[in-house]
Amino acid sequence: MGLAGCNPPLDIAPLPQPAFDDTTLARMHNSQAINLHDILAQNQLLATPAETTISRSPYQPLTLMNFAECWQDTHCRYSITETGIPLQAFPANEVVYAWWQSRLTEPDQAAVCGLRFLEDDSAQYELASFSNRTELDSTPGFQLTHYQQCGSCSTLQDLAVYGSLDLTVMAKTCSKQQGFTAKQRCMEDIGFTSACAESWAFNAQQTTQSCFVRCVQEYGLIPLILGTESSPNTNGGQLNQCLLCDEMMAGPGFQYAAGRTRRNSGITSEIDRPEDQVYEVEHHYFD
Repeated sequence: MGLAGCNPPLDIAPLPQPAFDDTTLARMHNSQAINLHDILAQNQLLATPAETTISRSPYQPLTLMNFAECWQDTHCRYSITETGIPLQAFPANEVVYAWWQSRLTEPDQAAVCGLRFLEDDSAQYELASFSNRTELDSTPGFQLTHYQQCGSCSTLQDLAVYGSLDLTVMAKTCSKQQGFTAKQRCMEDIGFTSACAESWAFNAQQTTQSCFVRCVQEYGLIPLILGTESSPNTNGGQLNQCLLCDEMMAGPGFQYAAGRTRRNSGITSEIDRPEDQVYEVEHHYFD
């Protein structure tokens, strides 16, 4: 979730219980995906040479919908009824919309992202998307790294960040930096790769544009600016209204672009989620 207009300092916030030991984290950070640009191109998110970023925003242009279509789509309906700045559109481009509508989520059916180290090299590897776990398991050398297709955050370096730092705190700080470049650089300071940092920055921009009113209503303006917001969950364990808006208005685009999320990588976060939303993934890359 983002709020433009201030530049709070970034404080490192480790997870109380990291998912990996220090040696594994170091090897993840020192590894490299050799074909990330190919992955972005396959997802139609590779920036053109004239652009200053590696990737392009998954949110633009938004998918405009007629009223009947909009009302049938939960994200578009949320936009026109809850955000305070109603827009009759799915909050992402048409490629993301088509993926969101057709994606499968059951573990035995969902697409997966796998990686395979180069022969005799435990540092360089290639990424590949597979239609399901069975297809991945039948391809020599590949191992599961997360569910759903590969994206900008599918690298082991980004997994190391997901598994060692409290992104609920740190990403919130970066999202409040002024302008896209500052947001992206702050995300890189956390430890994300450049393309993954861009996906987080695009997400922060989208949330600020769509959810500012909802978040002020939830937290109040001063706590939102100072970073002293209340718990992300309600007393009943549900997402509060600000984070629900982020999920509805920025979630599909981020999940498509990033590929890897904490939930589909088997990593829990400080935000309570239903257990069936956190996939089981074993990360044994250097055994």
